[in-house]
Amino acid sequence: MIVLGYSGLDASVRHLRQDNDLRPGEERIVQGLDSAAALLVDGRVVAAAAEERFSFEKHSNAFPRDSILYCLKTAGVSPGEIDLVAHGFAFARHAQLLSAGNKYEQVLAPERQIELFRDKLDLSLPPAKFFAVPHHLAHAGSCCLPSGFDEALCVICDGVGEIESLSVYAFRDGGFQPLDRFLAKDSLGILYGLVTVHLGFKFNADEYKVMGLAPYGNPDRFRDFFASIVDVKDEGRFSVDLTRMDAGKDPYYRGFLRHLAENVIERPQSSEHLPQRHCDFAAAAQECLEEMLFHVIAHWRRRTGLKNLCMAGGVALNCTFNGKLLRSGLFDQVYVQPAAGDDGTALGAAMIATRHIGDELSPANHRELPFYGPSYSAEAVAAAVARAAEGLDVAELGSEWVAAADAAKALAEGEIVAWFQGRMEYGPRALGNRSILANPLLPDIKDRLNAVIKLREGFRPFAPAVTMERAAEYFDFVPSPIFDTMLATCHTRPEWRSRLPGVTHVDGSARMQTVDAARNRLFHHLISSFGRLTGVHCVVNTSFNLRGQPIILSPTVAIETFRKVRIDRLYLGSLCLRKPR
Repeated sequence: MIVLGYSGLDASVRHLRQDNDLRPGEERIVQGLDSAAALLVDGRVVAAAAEERFSFEKHSNAFPRDSILYCLKTAGVSPGEIDLVAHGFAFARHAQLLSAGNKYEQVLAPERQIELFRDKLDLSLPPAKFFAVPHHLAHAGSCCLPSGFDEALCVICDGVGEIESLSVYAFRDGGFQPLDRFLAKDSLGILYGLVTVHLGFKFNADEYKVMGLAPYGNPDRFRDFFASIVDVKDEGRFSVDLTRMDAGKDPYYRGFLRHLAENVIERPQSSEHLPQRHCDFAAAAQECLEEMLFHVIAHWRRRTGLKNLCMAGGVALNCTFNGKLLRSGLFDQVYVQPAAGDDGTALGAAMIATRHIGDELSPANHRELPFYGPSYSAEAVAAAVARAAEGLDVAELGSEWVAAADAAKALAEGEIVAWFQGRMEYGPRALGNRSILANPLLPDIKDRLNAVIKLREGFRPFAPAVTMERAAEYFDFVPSPIFDTMLATCHTRPEWRSRLPGVTHVDGSARMQTVDAARNRLFHHLISSFGRLTGVHCVVNTSFNLRGQPIILSPTVAIETFRKVRIDRLYLGSLCLRKPR
């Protein structure tokens, strides 16, 4: 059985832009970003990728045509061989509520989705082959079904999915029992997103920057403000009241943002160098988010007795909260979907649909590292180098294993390298196949990476990738599979903080990735080779892209990006590219 899942709402941004009163950035206050596709064949995940990697438009909402074609090509099937198409939205159940205007017909309706397959893929899709999965259920499927748990509490939290912003399920025997839900008006994700906008960043894109800024601040100054708009209630409930700020029914929350600027804290002149009070504001927003999530999760942990937890939704990418949750000891095990944002609903929808038609999911999917994207043969890499690498020094090292040892030597000598190997990662984290790597022992490495490589804000930290067997030597953490996918923070051990400045944040934390030889052999070999040279089995790992650019898909784009910035070496398979001295 061949099941295609996809996410995104084509034309949702274009439809919003028809509003002549729209201001820059407000087009992001919309559902349906992060289009992606995932393909299951006989219950096994064969391929998955976000459309942004093909279109070069970060967080694209466009119909994921190229992602779908990639998935089909990987499986060796044609569009006509698809047995079922599953979409990570189900707006038909809210049609009456959403029928005002023409957005439902033009963007949201299942009939419109079926038309897109005809228009974009020349595929006549019978309605019986189209399966609309409620958005939060698609998220729930994406984390629970591959978790390997027989039962778990499941918490989904995002900005809004259809009309919900937070959902709680009990997952047992492959089924989902709804326990509670919060509507869009009480959205923690939207509140955090509005803080993101007020600090000068992008809604529905840059919330992780607020998370990175928060450790520089003290929440005391703005704690009362957040307490005034977020009311804690019994039974794991809360409410978010933006109407107190004269927000009314404004879809862009201009009243709330105006109130922030006039009565709480002015909008900063630049997001590059933020004053202390804005760091304090970020810290208070982070504290508020954490307290509400703990309030909900702890209540349902007590109520259900479930000892495992699964999470997805954009808020589940908040690594600081995830780390604190692990350290709290509330659950025996915690699993977070590596593609926790809306791109992950493509996978979740496909899994839910597979179960719906009676097929079993393969155990091979359990906690698998999400290397579901395209890979390139040695011949394809060589062809890209022949086309795009004129003027660069190119050396054939004989194998990827020799390349890994060579890269380790370059890192030990203080060089910064781009590492392009195997299949591209699915989700926002580069896990060692599309990475920029550096030496964490160098005192200035974070500033070098932020200023001249990634071209991004200087306050943002970088992540350590460390061999699984040596991780406890450098970092104090509760072992969990979510460290395999860089989705939680822990603390650098005090004796290592001054020695690992490149990966230790201002509060002593680190967004660690553990690398297991059995699951990621080549990357493990590189880090181990670096460890034999330096005595430290840990490297800086950040995604191979520039500011505003999606993670790199192809060798050609890798070479073009390598030319633009001061990366010293680019490894493509067994090839090493360098710029002339």
